[in-house]
Amino acid sequence: CCPARSFLRSYPCQCSVLRYRNMAAKRKATAVDTLPPICAGAVVTSVVMYPVDVVRAICMSNPGTGAGAALKGFLEAHGVMGFVKQGLVAEVTRASISRAIKFFMQPIVHKSIYGVPETKGTAVSKGLSGAIGTFPEVLAISPLENIKLAAQLDKEGRFSGSADIAKHIWKTRGFGGLMIGYAGMQVRQCLWTGGFFLTLDVYKGAVSNVVSNKLAQDVLSGFAAGATGTALN
Repeated sequence: CCPARSFLRSYPCQCSVLRYRNMAAKRKATAVDTLPPICAGAVVTSVVMYPVDVVRAICMSNPGTGAGAALKGFLEAHGVMGFVKQGLVAEVTRASISRAIKFFMQPIVHKSIYGVPETKGTAVSKGLSGAIGTFPEVLAISPLENIKLAAQLDKEGRFSGSADIAKHIWKTRGFGGLMIGYAGMQVRQCLWTGGFFLTLDVYKGAVSNVVSNKLAQDVLSGFAAGATGTALN
């Protein structure tokens, strides 16, 4: 009765894959199931947006420097390949860990505090759960953030890579050196994540009145909620 039976007879492993997928589809989804797409999205986003992140770091460390001047100076010092060599690995790793922990922890924290799934929570309960869930996230990403910034601001080319930077920081400042700026990063992530989850459903409701496509609704509301979180931090 299956149109693909003759094909699958020659490829029993494909039958196993199909059976596994059917079993997975029948079981109840857990928070772990969200990690693969979250990590994949974080990798793509961090790679695409890395040049912007570099320019932002240079502008913040050099008050008065415009985006154009920052980009020109970076290209003169490192060339186009500098966007690959100067901290990209640290940024991709940081972004992946950050997003994974952020979106993994929020529903868990919500369930622990309020006793109900976050899908049944209010905008405030979702926002607070997201903010509280950032504490393990910032502990995990602080060393990578410092390594990335050191690579981005290395005009003289003193370091040969992320491992060399980490070794230098550890040797000169110890573990505390890897955690420099923790408080600022913690406040920033609390504001961004709290603002994101606080407003996401609000934007979804507004967008659904204008756009009927579910994917478009998710993209537009996610962008708006992310922009709100960015404005807050």
